[in-house]
Amino acid sequence: MKSVKAFVSFIASGVGLAGCHHQEAAKQASPHYVVGQAWQGSETWFYPAERFGLTETGLAVVQTAPKGGVTADGELWSPQAMTGAHQTLQLPSIVSVRNLANGRIVKIRLNDRGPVSSGRMLAVTPRVAALLGMGDAPTPVEIIEDETLSRQIAESNPDAPKLDIAAAPREAIVAQSLNDGSTHTLGMKADDTQTSARTLLLPEMPQTVMQGVAQAQFYRIELGSFAGHAAAARVAAQCEAEITQQDGGAGTLPWLVSLGPFTTVAEADRALAQARQCGGTGAHIVAK
Repeated sequence: MKSVKAFVSFIASGVGLAGCHHQEAAKQASPHYVVGQAWQGSETWFYPAERFGLTETGLAVVQTAPKGGVTADGELWSPQAMTGAHQTLQLPSIVSVRNLANGRIVKIRLNDRGPVSSGRMLAVTPRVAALLGMGDAPTPVEIIEDETLSRQIAESNPDAPKLDIAAAPREAIVAQSLNDGSTHTLGMKADDTQTSARTLLLPEMPQTVMQGVAQAQFYRIELGSFAGHAAAARVAAQCEAEITQQDGGAGTLPWLVSLGPFTTVAEADRALAQARQCGGTGAHIVAK
């Protein structure tokens, strides 16, 4: 009797293990294009939006595995992948990342949301961090979006609204030559029309390192850009910051309020905390 009970217990435990194994194996990739809703970070809210041709600087950190092992755009996360996380850019999108401390440049696919702190701009996988020569400390970087590839990804989105335009006549149109009476079909019948399922474009990112130019590491705290000088002056007075006029082209507000420069990340972090206390809820660190 004891042997029978032991056997039943063994079978039951085996079923339990099989169930656990099945749950782990059920995790599947489902890549999709996403902009997403506003989300709350550790100190502020972030508002994702489609942008093409983005260039910005800030601090990068090493990414940890997302919850469930799946990225915000439905890919399976891998520490060896040439991918990263951004707070607001549409996913997936392609950017080049330059380590401002040593000039190394790699190209990655952004496929996740993060970092959660406004004091950090970018999170990259351990593999990307190694190629860039990053350590455990936050690293000053510049990212430049590949506008062409990022637009191609957006246009490949199979879930985007499409105009319902017939690609060919419903009935075949036959043209007959007046010379020899020969015929030539110009159209296709509806039931002959070939359709192909569209899939999201996911460019492979080669593990290639280019050498760019390193630059001196200084940091500023940007509290915000304003359309009017009066609004900028109010914020500057509250936070004892300075106002500069910027000419960033279309879509850029002319009056920038900022603090700095600072020579270390620790100094920049302290200034960022002070900026939040004086009302700079959208304050963030940039590398100059």
